[in-house]
Amino acid sequence: MRIGPRVTGTAAMVVAAVVAVAGCATDDGTAPTSPAAKAGATSPASDTASSKPGSAAAPTSVPPSQTGMAIRTVGRINIDGQRYDAPAPADPAKPAGDGKATCRNLSVAVAGDLTSRDGIDGAAIANGVQLAVDRFNAANPGCHLGLIRVDSKGNGVVAAEQAKRTVANASVVAVIGPLTSTDALAAGSVYNQAGLAALSPSATAPTLTDKGWKSFFRGVNNDDVQGEAIARHLVTARHRKKVCVIADDTDSGAGLAQTVTQGLGSVAVPGCAANVRRGHHDYAAAVDAVVKQGADGVYFAGAARDAGAFLTALRAAAPGVLFAAGDEANSPEFIAYAGSGADGALLSCSCAPDPAEFTKAFTEKFGTAPAQYSLEAYDLATIVIRGIAAKHQTRARLRDYVAKYSGDGVSRHYRWAPTGDLIGNAVWLSHVGPV
Repeated sequence: MRIGPRVTGTAAMVVAAVVAVAGCATDDGTAPTSPAAKAGATSPASDTASSKPGSAAAPTSVPPSQTGMAIRTVGRINIDGQRYDAPAPADPAKPAGDGKATCRNLSVAVAGDLTSRDGIDGAAIANGVQLAVDRFNAANPGCHLGLIRVDSKGNGVVAAEQAKRTVANASVVAVIGPLTSTDALAAGSVYNQAGLAALSPSATAPTLTDKGWKSFFRGVNNDDVQGEAIARHLVTARHRKKVCVIADDTDSGAGLAQTVTQGLGSVAVPGCAANVRRGHHDYAAAVDAVVKQGADGVYFAGAARDAGAFLTALRAAAPGVLFAAGDEANSPEFIAYAGSGADGALLSCSCAPDPAEFTKAFTEKFGTAPAQYSLEAYDLATIVIRGIAAKHQTRARLRDYVAKYSGDGVSRHYRWAPTGDLIGNAVWLSHVGPV
């Protein structure tokens, strides 16, 4: 999940080819006109160019229901890229419990980017926590849990300051979040020093579990797992021979692209590896490189609307190239921007598909369907609630409870290594096709 608007040295393998891909820039920083420019970087709907000099045309979208396309989960793949469909948990933990819980003045916080929707739908993730807390409160009159929403608005500095205020609130015994890796990097040490368990349903940067934190628990696999699995799938199951890896200019995009590149091995084509600006949609040079290198596959590590706009440009210039993208693109927003061009696209995600019962309950309560990681947020909140119901009602006791936890949620089995990473690999693959 999104980590911030920087590209670090770890992504050098991916971004070093940008100069070769982009060619010479004009004085205002844009790439020169190329044959692929005729393909444009537009969605199926008409576009209007920005009035800012040198900016790319801003793609518009159509409601996903009008595209004729839908995203369907194919199943799980293992680290070798092969289908591995484990059965759904038969008896997942339920937040209501036995209805006998007792407590006083306890709260759970959900912390992260709840409003910007830059890569995630934080409000929908927070609603997953809300659903679990409300189910618990309705069934347990002796223990009413408060839920505090802490919105960083995607700003790591704000996230760190909010973390300090959160740990100063004695009623808060656990945090669901931070939701992005940017916020987790900024706030993780604050929660750790306070001994406050922070369970993230969506922060996937691998480096988060290299900090020695004892209070951070990741509810999904990291990007190293997702990147390796989808890379091997493209080679072994989809038989790709030449794949171009495109990353946006965030640490998350660059890190995921680097892992995919490593997993592809000799199948990754350095001559068309590229870094593109998030939200800029100027893809002519990158599409040119795909065509010139004769690639039969593209992997895009970036946000949903950017992936959709890139695919529109790619389809116009190279309609036969297989397109795959990561978790941020696994969203209806992707098909809103790609339209019918999304047909055949592959989307990977460490997030599990939403079961019908969860989707129904969530939609009835909030008036909209759950988003990526809403289910994982619900599961992590349920784990915290079970600990509270079992009388682990101080920060230290609840953190130790989570560290030793082993049990099924709705999405998967949860058990953590000492680093805070999940034990066991789970990556889901989805396919876009006609409704």
